[in-house]
Amino acid sequence: MQAGWGQHGGMKKIMHLLSSALFTGFLYAGSAYAETEGGSKEVAPSAAEKRVIQNRIDAVRNGQERAAIESQSAVWKMTTFLCQDAARAVLKKRGSGRRFFLQDDQPESQVFVGPDLLTGRGQFSLKKDPMQWVPFTWACHLNPQTAKVVRFDVTPVSKAADVSASQPVCKAKELHLTVDDQNGAFNGMSHSGTMVTLKNVGATPCSVPAYPVVELQDSAGNSLPAVRQKDGATASDIKNGQPQGKAAITLPAAGEVHTALRWVSGDVYDDSHNCMTAAALQVKWDDGRQIARVPVQAHVCAPAHKSAEFEQAPLSPAKAAP
Repeated sequence: MQAGWGQHGGMKKIMHLLSSALFTGFLYAGSAYAETEGGSKEVAPSAAEKRVIQNRIDAVRNGQERAAIESQSAVWKMTTFLCQDAARAVLKKRGSGRRFFLQDDQPESQVFVGPDLLTGRGQFSLKKDPMQWVPFTWACHLNPQTAKVVRFDVTPVSKAADVSASQPVCKAKELHLTVDDQNGAFNGMSHSGTMVTLKNVGATPCSVPAYPVVELQDSAGNSLPAVRQKDGATASDIKNGQPQGKAAITLPAAGEVHTALRWVSGDVYDDSHNCMTAAALQVKWDDGRQIARVPVQAHVCAPAHKSAEFEQAPLSPAKAAP
């Protein structure tokens, strides 16, 4: 379901999006954090965020319309009711006209990282040429205590096919891969994680996919049964166990892109005792032809007889806080 509009009009615009989704098939994209097979629950908005969202929903007088909004995922509600206005102001400075969307028709185009961060993909039409649409990735940073947007980051991207024609795919030797646990900032509530950074150490710009394949490995170099959360993705969208984003990001010389990875680190699943230790993190792109690897210390847990899953936002020049 697409979230976004450029004109004032409140609930009429929301209901237009809801009805459009029924015909375009966007409903299945939903939240990337729906309940998984293993039983892990959706990340919840903060109390303040829930209160603001509920107040907005309660303002809808039509019961049928209100029920339609209530049925949407938490990430859609947060994007629509908390991040929308901040996005409009930022996109206007980038030349956006009245129309923009904070989601596309592909799985996982809105990702609920936590009550302090949403990420995703979108597009806006240019004010000077309304027929031309510009795709972008975005990150909405929130203060969970106030439900206010702290910062809204936008990074224009190009479709992979277009980028490959103008910018070559980054070679592994041109990128420097690092990880940073930020002194335990990711730790808490039986979760952990790390910030992954790719830096272009080459002399010329090159492109990387917004969603490269990330693998965790043991000390012997064997891949561990841990994959990116893929709720909402279809079989055709998944390669090597992970959804493949169609967008690419151009990395200028000395430029950096980042993604925060998060996983369950505590043995919290009933009688599963299905935990593993990762000694390395591997990033692959260009259909596996380019591979970067870095040591890492990660304790990852999963339900019994299930693969572990980790959260992975699209690569962005903005280093989102854990």
